[in-house]
Amino acid sequence: MRFPLRFFSAAVALMLGLAPCARALSDAEAIAGRLLVRKYADVIVTVKAQIFIKVTVGERTMPMNEQKVDQNGTVITTGGLVATSLTGLDPRSIFEATRPQNTGGEPVELGQTEVKNLKIRFSDGTEVRARIVWKDEARDLALVAPEDGALPQNRPLSYVNLQENQAGAVILGTYFHLSRANEALQRAAMVRPTTVTAILERPKRLFLVTTDQIPDAVGCPVFDAEGRFLGIALRFTVKGLPSGSVVVPAGEILEMASRAANS
Repeated sequence: MRFPLRFFSAAVALMLGLAPCARALSDAEAIAGRLLVRKYADVIVTVKAQIFIKVTVGERTMPMNEQKVDQNGTVITTGGLVATSLTGLDPRSIFEATRPQNTGGEPVELGQTEVKNLKIRFSDGTEVRARIVWKDEARDLALVAPEDGALPQNRPLSYVNLQENQAGAVILGTYFHLSRANEALQRAAMVRPTTVTAILERPKRLFLVTTDQIPDAVGCPVFDAEGRFLGIALRFTVKGLPSGSVVVPAGEILEMASRAANS
């Protein structure tokens, strides 16, 4: 008996919805979007890995299933630190929420997620070994860093400077969501206009935007028309299940990066 990954797939499918209808952009907005994707496309990278979760039913250990990860992330430091979705790298909470309840009365135990062959793939196709250096379940944030010595020497990296030019959130303000398509679509850099529709203050500050149901947006940055950084889109979960995405503010990402650097 294998623990069915279709339950994870079904949970992820809950995130998929029709993309919001694109509105006509003014000439100034279209120019701003083109300049942003030209300047910041290279900060969006791919985080790749193989993940395994051990499942025990009663006293029997089930064969471990491999789940391949291929998701977007955003480079936030000169050293290649990447902010990405934690639930993509560690879907244990989703498995826990969606595991079958009827197992013939035998208890089901889930082991910790094992991540293997974690890599960061940069926009030029270069792949480097990496490790997870920080997890924040409340914000669905994982920080992934290149292994020591993995980056080519003197390699300049494009990154989002979290300490400068942070954008404020304005209800119905115009912003731009940068992302990359999947491998089948050649990981093309994309830009979409988006709008802040709500600001949540409790239990943590988050922004709701109109691109919240677009899967490739997760792990990617949002900017205003002046190139100021609003934050990164990450998954919002309810009782362990993904329920669309929200934008975690730049200041929150900076705080987590600083704590990771000092840990």
